[in-house]
Amino acid sequence: MAQEVSIRQIRNQVVRIGAILSLFVLAGTLGYYLLGHLMGLPSNLFDCFYMTIITLSTVGYGEVIPVATTEPGRFFSTVLILTGVGILFYSLSSLAVLIVEGAVRGAWERWKMEMDIARLKDHYIVCGVGRVGEAIVRELILTRRPVVAIDRNAERLASLYRELACPFVEGDATDEEILKRAGIERANGLFAALGDDHENLFIVVTARYLNPRLRIVARANETSVADRMKRAGADEVILPGDIGGLRMVSVMVRPAVVSFLDRMLRDRDGVFRVEEVTIPPDSPLQGRTLADIHLPSRYRCLVVALQTKDNKIVYVPPPNTVLEEGMTLILIGDVRQVEQIRRALVHH
Repeated sequence: MAQEVSIRQIRNQVVRIGAILSLFVLAGTLGYYLLGHLMGLPSNLFDCFYMTIITLSTVGYGEVIPVATTEPGRFFSTVLILTGVGILFYSLSSLAVLIVEGAVRGAWERWKMEMDIARLKDHYIVCGVGRVGEAIVRELILTRRPVVAIDRNAERLASLYRELACPFVEGDATDEEILKRAGIERANGLFAALGDDHENLFIVVTARYLNPRLRIVARANETSVADRMKRAGADEVILPGDIGGLRMVSVMVRPAVVSFLDRMLRDRDGVFRVEEVTIPPDSPLQGRTLADIHLPSRYRCLVVALQTKDNKIVYVPPPNTVLEEGMTLILIGDVRQVEQIRRALVHH
């Protein structure tokens, strides 16, 4: 966020002020020292240093070295005061402006982000933005889904905001008030992605209480805790260890399939995914067949399966399949084209 940028600027400005001050102290010390020797009124370096400090600070102790009482010495003191104090005053003024602007800009961005979150509906909340949580956030944003991140680590959140413009709430995701600030009552789904199983379990319990219709996917490291999460209200529980093992087998026995999926996920020319689209009530496309709506030619989307209202899966459904309310189409296509299909199911 801009607040983080201003902190860097403030640090740099403080360093610059220190460098300028050190340069003028060094120049003043050497100037008095050399001027004294040239005029036959030598002083040691410490006395010249002390004279420089009281000159730049304008405390008014008077001339403490002989050369400072001479006309050239007083001229040198005048130049040192005008340049050194002037530049130091300008630097300090710039620092004050940076601090004020940074505070105002940070407050404005926080307020704007809170307003943006307050307007969100049917969004997704990601609790924890470590390695797993960050991957979730990136995928949601890449597939054009609204998301709010929650984490205790302000630096991680600020980094995601700068890179992905991901709105966030800083705080403990197990706290009911933090979840409410993220709009949990209006959310469509929640990811409990913290590294601690018991914290994820607590999030599941709290989230289910705050929003009974919420879809909850939780991360678990232990099978025993995963079972408790399911009983507590999680719709799905993912064990990264099991997923990692399955992937290793897939890489071994079906490398071409894994390569295809990896390339699809990393393709920069288009965001292609395996997506799902559910036929809503009163859809104008109800009663029509897959052949009628021409998904491959019109939207470049391929229907690979469908799920009926009674959860039966039909793989590679034939073109004469009739669309019915509650039926879910599973297809491969560009996420932008999939959004067009969703809109067509409502308004044809």
